[in-house]
Amino acid sequence: MIEIEMTDQVDLTEPELPPTPLVIVAEEQNLIESFDDLWERLQANFLLGMHYENRAVDDQLTNYIHNQDYFDRIAERAEPFLFWIVGEIERRELPMELALLPIVESTFNPNAYSPKHAVGLWQFMGPTAKSFGLQQDWWYDGRRDPRASTIAALDFLEQLYLEFNQNWLLALAAYNTGSGNVKRAIKQAGMTIDIAEFWSLPLANETKAHVPKILALAKLISNSQRYGIELSAIANEEQLVLVEIDSQIDLSQAANLADLDYGELRRLNPGYLQWATHPDNPQVIAVPIKNAESLQQGIANLGPDRFITWDRYEIQPGDTLGGIAIKLGTEIEVLTSVNQIQGSRIIAGDSLLVARTTDLSLLSNIKRNNQNRRNTIPVPNIYTIRNGDNLWKIARRFDLKSRAIANWNGISIDSTLQPGQELNLEFTDRKIPNQRISATDTASEYKVRSGDAMIVIASKFNIDLPKLLTWNNMTAKDLIFPGQLIRITPPELN
Repeated sequence: MIEIEMTDQVDLTEPELPPTPLVIVAEEQNLIESFDDLWERLQANFLLGMHYENRAVDDQLTNYIHNQDYFDRIAERAEPFLFWIVGEIERRELPMELALLPIVESTFNPNAYSPKHAVGLWQFMGPTAKSFGLQQDWWYDGRRDPRASTIAALDFLEQLYLEFNQNWLLALAAYNTGSGNVKRAIKQAGMTIDIAEFWSLPLANETKAHVPKILALAKLISNSQRYGIELSAIANEEQLVLVEIDSQIDLSQAANLADLDYGELRRLNPGYLQWATHPDNPQVIAVPIKNAESLQQGIANLGPDRFITWDRYEIQPGDTLGGIAIKLGTEIEVLTSVNQIQGSRIIAGDSLLVARTTDLSLLSNIKRNNQNRRNTIPVPNIYTIRNGDNLWKIARRFDLKSRAIANWNGISIDSTLQPGQELNLEFTDRKIPNQRISATDTASEYKVRSGDAMIVIASKFNIDLPKLLTWNNMTAKDLIFPGQLIRITPPELN
């Protein structure tokens, strides 16, 4: 309480005091809760509107206008994760346009993988991710974890913002192409960081388009009705609960305990690369709020011997399945079932997953559920070439087409593969239909149909995928839509 000494000269009007921190927090919370739709909350916190009115922004805006399918897919992918991302951006008092970066970078796909080996919602390269503390190992990749990668990405963006004299456009450009490239462009333009303007810099075409894409999205979201887009409502509330497991657990077992579809559990926990949480850390599972109590209660009711945990064993020269089973205290049938091994032949250097539990009924469940597990475990996004590998062997191992692997990776069908080389197999959830070419297609353009993907079109016209992407100024992570026109001949021939 403030005491005022009473005199004849004192103005008895109560001074207007600034709100206390508690009042400020309450007001901010009320403001957050005043939005029913998360898109409205984003719009209210956009801070870069002074940059929206630019020809480059409008050029990118034309690519979004009337592409309802694109925004429907974005809303579906973003729904479980966007609320937390928005809250973290607000906590840091950053422009809400940053929440749109995962749309441009990955179309909000946590498993997105670029030809340059960038991964996740925020498209982190491996070394950069490690420098910002993102864990990457055989069991877990923090680049694919929406929360972990968001923290790292915002840390990175804040660092770039300070590095480029608090200029968000330059910071976003540097996020895309690297600080060194932006600084070289500034120097080439005869400017300094203090006065540099993004629009005047001689940057690569991808970066010149990258920043306007973010601004164009913000401009559209700010007035979506004007641009013919209906943004599917996303509730302005947290959708997930993080449940601490405190032990490695098989993800299918966790899904059963949570009364949740196994595929949905995997979708909500994309950081886990294998069939279980990490043997050490992290051991946290995200589930919808309605499923959290079931998972927590199920975990509490399990005895320590009721957890299925997993080891990874690298096959050594001279190993046999029987010898490995004895060495690791398991059964040959469990090893062959879990690892989908036909017969008894194993290859030195390959890895086996080994189930660890003393409960024989759980081992029986592994055998019984293997067919369902086989249907839900995806082909690895990245396959590292081993000695003796060729495209035919890899295609046979994963039940794929060797030509599809070659096209997706921009290599020839008879390429010699080198040990340690990486192949991107992320296309494997896409079916490549044998569609006839329509009479409406011109000699230079193809009209996208439902179910198409760029690899489908490349295969259909026998074009190398990287060339097709270059001709259309696209990257492998860009979405395409029915009715969109795709250039199928080099620009110089048109």
